[in-house]
Amino acid sequence: MKSRMRKNNKPTVSVRDDRASNEDVLAVIADIDSGREYYMSFIDSFQMRGRDYTVMYNYEPDDGSHREPEIVILRAERHVNGEQYFKSIRDKRELDAAFNMFYSRFINNDN
Repeated sequence: MKSRMRKNNKPTVSVRDDRASNEDVLAVIADIDSGREYYMSFIDSFQMRGRDYTVMYNYEPDDGSHREPEIVILRAERHVNGEQYFKSIRDKRELDAAFNMFYSRFINNDN
């Protein structure tokens, strides 16, 4: 799945939501193929082997009726026109390596 940040008239594509804590960074991600929009909360971003990765999860208001969020790790790329694109990682070895990098960063920041 290729996705991109939804365009709007503002120079930034990140959005703030009063339902979220001050640490959350929220954005609207649009699937290029289906046009479906997702509200995502960013957890982390990092570089590995010359590529940029972003870790996020689907944002849903805490109304007590949804299950625990699942993280998504996507490859982040910037188009020549400045738009931010996110691509699914289809190679299992690359995804495993990206998850291991995120996990080690998460564990090290927790101490």
